[in-house]
Amino acid sequence: MVATDSVKDLQTYLTEHAKMQLFCYNLSSNADRLGFPGFSHYFQVQGQDEVLHQRRIMNFMMQSDVHFQLDSLTLPEYKKYNNLKEIVEAYKEKRTYFAELTNKLAKDASTRNDLTTTKFYDWFIIDFSEELGEIKDLLDWIAMSNGDYYDLDKKVLKREEPNTLLVIEPFSPHK
Repeated sequence: MVATDSVKDLQTYLTEHAKMQLFCYNLSSNADRLGFPGFSHYFQVQGQDEVLHQRRIMNFMMQSDVHFQLDSLTLPEYKKYNNLKEIVEAYKEKRTYFAELTNKLAKDASTRNDLTTTKFYDWFIIDFSEELGEIKDLLDWIAMSNGDYYDLDKKVLKREEPNTLLVIEPFSPHK
């Protein structure tokens, strides 16, 4: 059973993921504007991953007999970035925020002795750790490219769509 105080945190977490989805679309638009179709695709795929994260959170809430209520959603401001490095650094900043938020919410749930919710956040903690590693690689590759991002853009264009079931139900058996 989800602790009463954890319900508010879960609703905040779901809302933050909705804003992150829109932020990723902002990054995709910026990458497209700068002529990087691979990075535009990369951030659209990440936006889709955020939708799946939202489904995962909602499923957890509903399975715990908790229902989400959206009071309001402040949309992220569209920001124009000047180059690819700025885009990826902005993405890193948001992913770092999410890693820190997830750690805080897991710790808060643990303090409440809400083990189920604490364990729920574990999957996200691992996911964000992996994503931050991937972002580090992107920034390293940008630094090594000497301003020639053509091959890197082709590489990120190959990013595959997230596997829906593995995101929304990672511990269930799948074919």
